[in-house]
Amino acid sequence: MIKLKSVASEDLNGFMDEGTEFHGELRFRDTFRVDGRLTGKVVSEHTLIVGESGKVDAEIDCGVVSIRGTVTGKVQGRQRIELLAGSKVQATLVSPKLVIEEGAFFQGQCDMGGMAKAAPAVLTLPSVALAGGGPEPRPMSDPADDRQRIRRLTERVSCAG
Repeated sequence: MIKLKSVASEDLNGFMDEGTEFHGELRFRDTFRVDGRLTGKVVSEHTLIVGESGKVDAEIDCGVVSIRGTVTGKVQGRQRIELLAGSKVQATLVSPKLVIEEGAFFQGQCDMGGMAKAAPAVLTLPSVALAGGGPEPRPMSDPADDRQRIRRLTERVSCAG
């Protein structure tokens, strides 16, 4: 029996087990869990769960996206995106809410929308490796350089408004 945090087994609409591969467009209702390999496109108004052994290289557009496995591509979570401990994500994330647990790895861009109404800002984030796994973190950049980049971005956003 599959036990998922906060997901009743009757809500699980589909499941791809380890050793299963799918190439194409996946559409589903309720909740779908991927523990196999999926490439292509995933569309749903509901919840996609990428399990520990799941490997997804896709354009994802779902209500909630919860990741514990490996994901590359573009991820849109209409409600939220969760990067759980042990996840490895190299993607562009678009969502109003983003949760990153300790032990998750994220490299890419993040657009939380609604930050600047006139011109949405997209920040390119450096590789983030939190305690508990993932590749070695890159050396930190000079804080003065970071402050200067933030100041320039803030000026661009405030000028656009």
